[in-house]
Amino acid sequence: MWSIALALFTVLTPVAASALPDKLPPVDQCSKNPTFAAFRARLEHAAQSKDRKAFLELLSRHVLVNFGGASGPAAFAQSWDLSPDASEFWNLLRTMLRMGCARDKGARIIPSLSIQLEPYFEEEIDLSSKRLAFPGARVSKEPAGDRNAFATLSWDFVDAVETSADMQTKVKLADGREGWIADDQLYEPVGYRMVVEKLHGKWMITAFVAGD
Repeated sequence: MWSIALALFTVLTPVAASALPDKLPPVDQCSKNPTFAAFRARLEHAAQSKDRKAFLELLSRHVLVNFGGASGPAAFAQSWDLSPDASEFWNLLRTMLRMGCARDKGARIIPSLSIQLEPYFEEEIDLSSKRLAFPGARVSKEPAGDRNAFATLSWDFVDAVETSADMQTKVKLADGREGWIADDQLYEPVGYRMVVEKLHGKWMITAFVAGD
């Protein structure tokens, strides 16, 4: 069940402390399963067409909506605006789907980032300020100053330094330089992830949550 996969964020596997890698591209451990591939195709179609009904049909009856205990498709629909005119959820879903898929026993986790980071969930590594930059993310000297960009990133980890600008975050690169990146080019390590499991012969989303 989803509780096994989500335990990655609360029950840590003892490993030697190590720094985060400079880059962490997504992995795909799920595409070889034909039934899951079919499920994912349905999910991608729902995301692209912003089809509320089609998406809700992919949710388990007990899908975990948040760590406050909310669950079920009705609670999900109350938490998110799923109308075709709403961009927040559909943009998020499309972003998640481009970030790989990893296996956790029988479960499938999207994005794969959640599983890839498992060895680094150590108390001395503060992930709250970390961001993962998407391919093509441009770092500029000033907010909304794409013309004076001095670096282009691809799956690089950066540190969020300032988040007060509108739709821009000031970040520190691995080499110590600082600049601004558009928020839609960054993803939080403990941001949203979904857990997909096979229930009664059907793949279903059993959790769609953020945080730890």
